[in-house]
Amino acid sequence: MNLSIIYSTRHKEPQFIEHLQQTCGLKKVEILAYTNPGAKSLSSLYNHALKQAKHDLIVFIHDDVRFDSPHWGRKVIQHLQQSEYGILGVAGTTSLPKSGIWWENPLKTMGIVKHQHEGKTWISNYSGDFKNRILPAVCIDGVFMAVNRPLLQESFNEMLTGFHFYDIDFCLNNYLAGVKIGVIFNVPLIHKSIGQTNEAWETHRARFLGTHHYNLPCTLKSRLIFDSQAIKLKKYPKVSIIILHKSKNFLLFNCLNSLAEKSRYPNYEIIIADTGSSQTELAEIEALVETTKMNLKIVPFKDYHFARINNEVAFNHCHTQSELLLFCNNDIELINDALTRMVQVYTQHKKQCGTIGCRLHFADNTIQHAGIQLVMNQNQLEISHHGFRSDYHFNPDQVASDIIGSTAAFLLMPKALFQKMGGFNPAYQKCLEDVELNLMCLKQQKINYWVGHAVCYHFESQTRQEKGTITRDDYNRLVQFLQQNQDIATQYLGQ
Repeated sequence: MNLSIIYSTRHKEPQFIEHLQQTCGLKKVEILAYTNPGAKSLSSLYNHALKQAKHDLIVFIHDDVRFDSPHWGRKVIQHLQQSEYGILGVAGTTSLPKSGIWWENPLKTMGIVKHQHEGKTWISNYSGDFKNRILPAVCIDGVFMAVNRPLLQESFNEMLTGFHFYDIDFCLNNYLAGVKIGVIFNVPLIHKSIGQTNEAWETHRARFLGTHHYNLPCTLKSRLIFDSQAIKLKKYPKVSIIILHKSKNFLLFNCLNSLAEKSRYPNYEIIIADTGSSQTELAEIEALVETTKMNLKIVPFKDYHFARINNEVAFNHCHTQSELLLFCNNDIELINDALTRMVQVYTQHKKQCGTIGCRLHFADNTIQHAGIQLVMNQNQLEISHHGFRSDYHFNPDQVASDIIGSTAAFLLMPKALFQKMGGFNPAYQKCLEDVELNLMCLKQQKINYWVGHAVCYHFESQTRQEKGTITRDDYNRLVQFLQQNQDIATQYLGQ
């Protein structure tokens, strides 16, 4: 199947047509260039083109676009032919807000677009790079729109005269009619525009909102992106999995079931550090220990203290042959074989390996953790997670080695290194002991890794009814650590 390319321009440029022919990678391609000094709207031109185009697979583009790689036309055809998507773009959103501004919420945007303007070049990373995947969207930007004509349910709205909001209206009408819309990542392009709004844009936004007021906001649920392919290792070093637990056995059992079902890692032990469950709950856990094929044991404690108890287990209750420790919250559920994928990174980087973290999601599939983020803002330390609450602000296949570290909710590291550093700092009472541990690894000239293709749910703080609030004492303790380690602060916080 072939492709039709359609664009509107004030002055027809043969060089642009030649560029399209050379870069699309197709021997025969239909190019419909409409010379339009402003007399007709894009909606009316595009509707005319939809009827005139020879081919069912059609690309609408702006005339200030240049393609950054060859064979982009073949990739578009492949996407449209091998999927049920009717509309595809290079930038869009999973949530169109009441304002009608698709890029308003950066936690919901997707795509990557390079810009050039007045000699300057920059990249708008609306999300991570998902390579050959298609991510579902509510609407896309009109800089590049590929459509499968037979799947469309609505044409362009000619009540929107001019050159603004024709794309958002077209997408939303089709989306509401059941057409699948998506963002693609393997058609890199350069948009020679800064993309500023103006009075005409605001006028057309008002018209759009007048039509779609009751349809907004329009939101898609975030979709999990992960690879479930089995990973095989040459060696499987012994891992001690430490799980602190108190009551709510359904969380613990869900965590253990996910380890049993999702992970094929053969060489591990699981140590449940119980910190005050009832006798009935303890009996349920003990019954599981007796019947399960998992290498499982319980160590009882009278109270809960994250740092102190993890240290106690790591130093005194782990198998002597354990090479790795996995600190695992009881409210974790593996989505794929995250353990084996993280151990794989360890085996590839043994000598320089510090901590290894994974991608964690909330129950609504948004990101809970994609690495620890520390930022100094007006001499105040801000502590957060990369991509927090976003849909797709991560690279799903990435192994990052330029990070500060990862949360101890699901954290792998060499046992010898943990013991050498004295474990978690027990001076922390509620949180941030894992942040200091990661920083200590950096101080030891180790590299901390984040594995984007190792994926878990984290049903955060369900056991202790806490929302992760940072206490003033713990915050001050971490700030003091950074003040005492200016080399780390300078390298990772720019201070």
